[in-house]
Amino acid sequence: MKAVVFLFLAFVFPFNGHAQFLKRFRHSVGAAAHFIPFRNGVSTAFGGFYDPHVNIINSFTDFSLSAGVPLTLGVHVEDGFIPETFFYAHVPAVLEANIGHYSTHKFYSDIGMGLGAGYAFQVTNLGAGHGPVFTLAARSWLFKGSITLRYMFHLNMASGSGYDTHNIALAVNMGNFFAKLRNDNAMEKWQRFK
Repeated sequence: MKAVVFLFLAFVFPFNGHAQFLKRFRHSVGAAAHFIPFRNGVSTAFGGFYDPHVNIINSFTDFSLSAGVPLTLGVHVEDGFIPETFFYAHVPAVLEANIGHYSTHKFYSDIGMGLGAGYAFQVTNLGAGHGPVFTLAARSWLFKGSITLRYMFHLNMASGSGYDTHNIALAVNMGNFFAKLRNDNAMEKWQRFK
């Protein structure tokens, strides 16, 4: 088992591990709304959103394959459909193909997309649910920053625990991915445009 872990890490982070990690790691912070179809309507849970990703394939400028955990922690407030207030957590692990904007630390596109799938766990008033999750993301510049709009669908497979959900998250893209643009003065192009 240790040999497998070592080979994986050597593949993902060859040679200079810390520098390679910074070139592969990207993350976003924002807010999410989870729409829960229930009986004759849709109930909503709201929360904070954190989306860390590590690029597994990182050798292109505007394409990457990444592994990530687009996490939401929040609350559902009682309403006419689900009359309970409860803590809500959605923890998916996804593999995502990314093109364009914010794909790698060398990206140069104004617009980008991500398409992925994985498996998610969910904590609700019904207990812990789990099942496959599918995600679609759109990325671009907004004012002087970079944002991601993400949609996720979680199909709950745990009978009597959790819900199927449609999730919308809006997050600000952060981190080392913008350092090269600043160093090359490429950020000025978008700052003047906006």
